[in-house]
Amino acid sequence: MSDQDYDPKFKTGIEVLQGLFENGKSPLSAQFLRWKMWSRWEEIVGSTLSKSCEPVGLQNDVLIIWVPHSTVMQQMVFLKENILAAVRKSFPQMKIKDIRFTLDRKNMPRQTDQKQQAKNFVQSMSRKK
Repeated sequence: MSDQDYDPKFKTGIEVLQGLFENGKSPLSAQFLRWKMWSRWEEIVGSTLSKSCEPVGLQNDVLIIWVPHSTVMQQMVFLKENILAAVRKSFPQMKIKDIRFTLDRKNMPRQTDQKQQAKNFVQSMSRKK
């Protein structure tokens, strides 16, 4: 069988899952995109800004960004449109309409919490069948 005989219409498992997560409407899809944004945050907003803020949530198409101090929050307000443009460019499928800044560290996601949420979601989906 030559390379020309290979028909690329079949997708790998990774491509199928990534397509479901990035284009799907499931709660896990939104969390996957938020995690992907969080993991690429420095690339999206630059190294200086990434040290001063971090995406922590997405509610009703509003991106919630944690900042460590009120003075940093004031600076971020002036950069809000630039940050929004950079996020929209990197993640157009998320349809983010606005950004809200927060000082509340309780909203900071923990990796263990994310793993448990994903596990609970998968278990709930398997019970529905």
